[in-house]
Amino acid sequence: MTDNTSTRPAVASITQAEIEDGKVMGILAYILFLIPLFAARDKKFAMFHTEQAIILWIAFILIYIVMMVLTIVVNQISSTLGCVVSILGILPWLAYLVLWVMGLLNAIGGKVKELPVIGSYGAKLNLVK
Repeated sequence: MTDNTSTRPAVASITQAEIEDGKVMGILAYILFLIPLFAARDKKFAMFHTEQAIILWIAFILIYIVMMVLTIVVNQISSTLGCVVSILGILPWLAYLVLWVMGLLNAIGGKVKELPVIGSYGAKLNLVK
């Protein structure tokens, strides 16, 4: 039985056979999402996890850029505060690592489950049409 906790109809209709067929590519999506993006376009499970991996990567890059700009701006105001903000810059890395592990474990376990906080944005942005 699949753990289809997503409300999207296309995701909710992924069968156990489709999960088994796309599991390897779903796992690879979290390692290098370009591989399943080009090699497994017809596998729903792989595309779901590819979409999750892409949105995770995009969110991390955007947050990282914001943190870098914030560090530079705050550092111009106060070098002590700039140092504090710079140290807090590790938080996006930790959040990325936690979400990456969650996604990878979902793919390994054959679960069709969106990542917390950012997972729903993948469908909204239609990243893997």
